[in-house]
Amino acid sequence: MTQEDIRRHYETSWKQAGDAARDTSPLSYSSPVEDAVMYPIYEKLIEDLRLPLNGGRVLDVGCGSGRWVRFFLERFKPARLMGVDFTKASIDLLAKFHAGAGEAVSFRVADLAAPELDLGEQFDLINVANVLFHIPEADRFGHALRNLRAHLSPGGRIVTTEYMPRVTMRTEWMMVRSRYEFEKAAALAGLRILDIRACSFFSNDPMGIDGPDDKTRLNFNQVRAGMNSIFGSNLDEKSKKFFVNFLADVERACLSFCGERVAQVEMPAQKLVVLGA
Repeated sequence: MTQEDIRRHYETSWKQAGDAARDTSPLSYSSPVEDAVMYPIYEKLIEDLRLPLNGGRVLDVGCGSGRWVRFFLERFKPARLMGVDFTKASIDLLAKFHAGAGEAVSFRVADLAAPELDLGEQFDLINVANVLFHIPEADRFGHALRNLRAHLSPGGRIVTTEYMPRVTMRTEWMMVRSRYEFEKAAALAGLRILDIRACSFFSNDPMGIDGPDDKTRLNFNQVRAGMNSIFGSNLDEKSKKFFVNFLADVERACLSFCGERVAQVEMPAQKLVVLGA
């Protein structure tokens, strides 16, 4: 798939989601286990980076159905929050469900990979969740990184979700660039990696694991399939809460154990990768 193929897919899916939803509860596309583990890690990262999100300026790139828009509005008090997405359906959806958010919150259609994108503002934090590995074309990937750099305030930071494997991995939907290829492309755009925090072993595709699909990657995929099966079943709320808490504890235990022994970049997990100028 090209980036344009992916855009067309999401144009349809976000419209269907927006038309069907009556509130924001069905719009979350992430695992509740992933949210329970990742959100505290992200909050701690923001604290450690000393980013002024309360009263600061935040850009959410690839805002989709608003997962991270809700995260920032519920946990911080930004003076400015802009969400951009390359699909009109996403922006229509967000405008519908955040109509009362005030003038400080806005949404617009924008393609991060468009040459010389200009949003007219710079930001203290640019959040880029599950976006960059959906840009398979090398030239457009370079444009995206340069556009991120151009919209970064002095001292600001970009936080992107990546896998950082040792070798580049291509699937139909994703171009997961190796840590070396990613770092080189970032440097060409005037960016450098400042921090990496592993945040999800089993709630995401095991794209951080090198090797064939019938070895370790198979084991991780089996665990992930089991988790999806649990949450796809007809659980009552008490049972669902039990499994969310239990599986989140499993994720935290793995992160804690591995974190004492190997570098964050080596974790078989999705990572929050911090970029700065």
